[in-house]
Amino acid sequence: MNVLFDKKGYPMMAFGKKVLFTQKPVSPVEKTDDTFHYNKTDYVYWGANNRYPDDATEEINSVGVLSTGIDYRCRTTAGNGVVPVKIKGYDEKLNEIVEGVSDEKVINILNSYWMRKYHMEALRDIFKFGNAFPMLVFNNAGLISRVEIINARHARMSKDKKKLLVYNDFKNFTPSQSEGVEYDMLSEADPIADLLDRRDKKTLPKTAIAFPRLKNYFSNNDYYATPAWDAVKEAGWIDVYKKIPVFLKAAYENAMSLMWQVQIPRSWWDAEYPEEEYANRPEGERQRDMEDRMRRIEENLCSPENANKALVVSYSPDEGGRFENKWTIEKLENDLTIDEKLSTSIASNSEILFALMINPAVFGAGLPGGAYAGGAGSGSDIREAFMVNIITNWVERNLVLDPIELMLEFNGYGKIDIKFKNLMLTTLDEGKSTKEKIS
Repeated sequence: MNVLFDKKGYPMMAFGKKVLFTQKPVSPVEKTDDTFHYNKTDYVYWGANNRYPDDATEEINSVGVLSTGIDYRCRTTAGNGVVPVKIKGYDEKLNEIVEGVSDEKVINILNSYWMRKYHMEALRDIFKFGNAFPMLVFNNAGLISRVEIINARHARMSKDKKKLLVYNDFKNFTPSQSEGVEYDMLSEADPIADLLDRRDKKTLPKTAIAFPRLKNYFSNNDYYATPAWDAVKEAGWIDVYKKIPVFLKAAYENAMSLMWQVQIPRSWWDAEYPEEEYANRPEGERQRDMEDRMRRIEENLCSPENANKALVVSYSPDEGGRFENKWTIEKLENDLTIDEKLSTSIASNSEILFALMINPAVFGAGLPGGAYAGGAGSGSDIREAFMVNIITNWVERNLVLDPIELMLEFNGYGKIDIKFKNLMLTTLDEGKSTKEKIS
């Protein structure tokens, strides 16, 4: 029996001939966060040993479907860029009546390099770590010149949520005095009111101020939100994903003992390795040569590289009509089925995608509710799954645009709404395969 153990040494899953044992998932409990002191301010640890983002990065980089799923969410959320509009009202069906903003400065801001960089990095940190940390950067005139994202790996919040500490090596150390950089953080309750109040009181910093952290809204953690995929990590599916290839590799490497019986006549060994040729050689060399030959035979029969290849042997009849030096290779009954391991692998893939709110049909992993057979379904399945992803991205889209809309209002452009351009998949009867839509 092969047993999978979790990081704490408890059995998580075991494969036997007739029984599959699994560990019952438990709901994660938010632990009380520890704090550390920096420049007279208490800052809150992010995860165990204050290194959650770095541990999460290692986890994501080791799980292909998780990394790809997060990247997919970032791309579909970003859409095909943004456009500035003003909402003039609603029609009889309550659809928004919008008017495009033609101000060249606003258009240049939304099409700028820093805007694209901020946009993608904010989505990256929200989906990877559950939190993103925007920074409003001021110019000499006291206006906001751009919005940046502080890499979440290097950011920690103060216990009173009024400051943000930036340090480049939380993975290994807690910063001593002067090693980090502190920034004031705007109020979570109403950042624009806080910003305007600071301007009126002339207490705005000259360089930059932190916007309240953007977070995965579904997490109830008071400080650092957990990302959506954290649930499958706690349930053990990520560990299952990692262990399945180990099972499959072991199955292929050990297929010889499970599938084949090779009978080689002694006369063949005598002819191939005559004892007289080893008379003056070191003791045991003949046995080692024969063991090496059996190892090569095993590799030819069982290695993945030689799957479905032919094995050619030669023999001839003696004077009595009997075959001399004839090998016999018989296939043994084998109740090991790789299919169940593969289906478990597909199930772990799907569970990870479900946690990211991605319909597995998009990646050819079948639909929820059915067997994990690996079928992508029809083109309609993929198109509808993609459209559902666009719809469910609404929360994160508005989240990352809040600092940009605040910047435009603070800089005197008035109330401007920002909408996304989406490239939508269409059916063939519409005469084209894609169309653009604003949302």
